[in-house]
Amino acid sequence: MYILLLLLLWSRHTTGFLPPVSSVKSLTSLHASPFPQVLSADLLPLLQQKASASTANLALDAQINTLIQSLVATRAPFNPETCIGGPLFATIHFIGENTPLWEKIAFGGVRNVKGQKYTLADGKSGTFANYAEIFGRNLFLKATGTFNDVGAVSTLNEATANVKKTNNPFESIASLFTQNSQSTTKRNNDNKSTPYEYEALVTGASLVLFQKYSVDINIEGAGTVRVLYADENLRIFLSPTDTEVTAGGGDWEREGLIVAQVRVDLVYKDWVDVL
Repeated sequence: MYILLLLLLWSRHTTGFLPPVSSVKSLTSLHASPFPQVLSADLLPLLQQKASASTANLALDAQINTLIQSLVATRAPFNPETCIGGPLFATIHFIGENTPLWEKIAFGGVRNVKGQKYTLADGKSGTFANYAEIFGRNLFLKATGTFNDVGAVSTLNEATANVKKTNNPFESIASLFTQNSQSTTKRNNDNKSTPYEYEALVTGASLVLFQKYSVDINIEGAGTVRVLYADENLRIFLSPTDTEVTAGGGDWEREGLIVAQVRVDLVYKDWVDVL
């Protein structure tokens, strides 16, 4: 009897292990909150480690890929005001069959920051700047333009319909999106469900030398940015189609490219905003 009483008292004080049936959340609820925050907290230090690494680390990349895949599968909602608009988010990790232009043009031997900065005008549209250092701060490429809200990808199969079937480890995302695991957690009215799309229009670019001399480049083009996950520290984007460059430039981004970005002050504390 004494042992039974102890077990009863122990179970009442260990709700983290044996919660009452009424408080147990479904898997879809866990995917919405706080599960994404836990995965994001695990992913962030790995991305920070990669940002500071001087050589490639395949084991680290594999860990990052696994966590990104799990994070995207949660289909967590995001607030554009706090997760899209704001400072530069540095691109730390990418997955794709073709190396994007902004990665190809970087010289080795120096740290080259690259990323994107979005400025929201009305919550649905605004301006952006793509930033890619070629030889550190002494030489960088900046492309600017506008973006508009397109909306949530309504059909789960559409979320990955345009992703090429390659050795890309994100082929398995297709199966994740067809599990119909739509979150049932109550969402803030300002939040957007994922995957969510924005249309981006590049209107111009410039090559900047020593942060003083600028040469304008005639580049125009359009592309689609699909938000797979976003919070205030990191975000994961997919390019579901090729960026169509109609004037100047080259293959800036190809269909199926997936990037993981981290807020710049969390990885490069000495970076100065020049955008």
